[in-house]
Amino acid sequence: MKKISFFACALSAMLIGFSACSEDERKLDDGGREQGDGNGSSVEEKGTHFDIWVSLGERTGMGSDGTTSLVKSVDSLTVQEPINFKNDGVDVTADICRESIIKGGYYYQVPKSADRFGKYKIADNRLEIVAQHPFEQNTYKDRRYTHAWTDDNTLVIMAANGSADKVIWTKLNAADMSIMAEGELSLEVPEGDKFSTSGLAKYRESDNMIIYAFQHKNETEHFYVAFIDADDMSVVNEVMEDRADQMAGTAYGELLQDKMFFDEDDNLYIACNSKLPGAEKSTQQYGRLLRINNGETAFDKTYEGYNYDKGKIVTASYLTEGKALIYIQDPDYTGAGAWGDAYNCYYAVLDLKTDAKTEIQYQGQNLPYCSGTFSQRSLVDGDVAYIGVNPEDSEPCIYIYNMTDGTVEKGLSITEGYEFDRIVLMED
Repeated sequence: MKKISFFACALSAMLIGFSACSEDERKLDDGGREQGDGNGSSVEEKGTHFDIWVSLGERTGMGSDGTTSLVKSVDSLTVQEPINFKNDGVDVTADICRESIIKGGYYYQVPKSADRFGKYKIADNRLEIVAQHPFEQNTYKDRRYTHAWTDDNTLVIMAANGSADKVIWTKLNAADMSIMAEGELSLEVPEGDKFSTSGLAKYRESDNMIIYAFQHKNETEHFYVAFIDADDMSVVNEVMEDRADQMAGTAYGELLQDKMFFDEDDNLYIACNSKLPGAEKSTQQYGRLLRINNGETAFDKTYEGYNYDKGKIVTASYLTEGKALIYIQDPDYTGAGAWGDAYNCYYAVLDLKTDAKTEIQYQGQNLPYCSGTFSQRSLVDGDVAYIGVNPEDSEPCIYIYNMTDGTVEKGLSITEGYEFDRIVLMED
């Protein structure tokens, strides 16, 4: 797909605005969401919209600084007319990252200034600062942390410390980003080794447990999971898993991509990958899905999903009734013949009970193969999945998969030349 001139960045910025709003200027509920106007208006009544993230310029991967990030809000993804970011949308490049925590109508993150916690909103072609709070005891780098919501108002951030010999944590009040508590996990790393930058975290409400997956960097053929009491952040149990080299995310948590999900029975599935035998690079991998059953503090050794010899799991999201949507990198399968920046990725539905893998089709043809392993172009909303592609020879677009009857229709497209990065469902 051809890139448009970087001159378009300047044109895109013409309508861009940036404003700072304090919490005192807006009515927020306990979860940090904007309240009604006193006339019966509410978040539910206002509804939702979608934020489309694209980039300009060459990108080298997750966390790259060599791109311009543009965001445009749209009310629907079903319209087929292409959208264009020229003289429209907001340029957030200098302020926030696409690797972000998203809940309700807000983006939460350590911004590029990397000395504070921030809460942001994109509306009316503007990026608004809703709340910020400076670091206190623990400090974090932008993009390099993981997170878990223990309730609508409590956000837990975790990452390795500066020397990566400890895992630090901070609990934040999501309304104003103030620090509620912080400390270190009672996890040990062997002398001379380091913790992975962030790892993955998910909160299990049924027993108030944060499930945290991480690695020791020198140990390349297994990883660990800690089960943490969300109240006092004590480690209840720690287990080692050697059926995969690593979980599918080690450095950037789930700030951009879905790597874990719960099913309707509250069983947790973790996407994992291992280096292919004889591979030239460690990033040339094949995937697995591993499961931690509801109420358990260890892996279910009887379950091993996506039991295929090839195919690296890039993202994994739960659909419904025992099925998951997975985005897979496999240059042999797609015919790309190369890893890295090539059209070597595709979408499929995985049956978690039978392990059958089925590509999604539109008008009798598989969806186009994609490039880009650092993206999240898919989104599950109720009984519908929105699936974005960036074909090699045509404009990026979104397909709409109806889980109820398996039908697929074509939706919104993006003018060719932009790198399609992300779809986000936001509250108005």
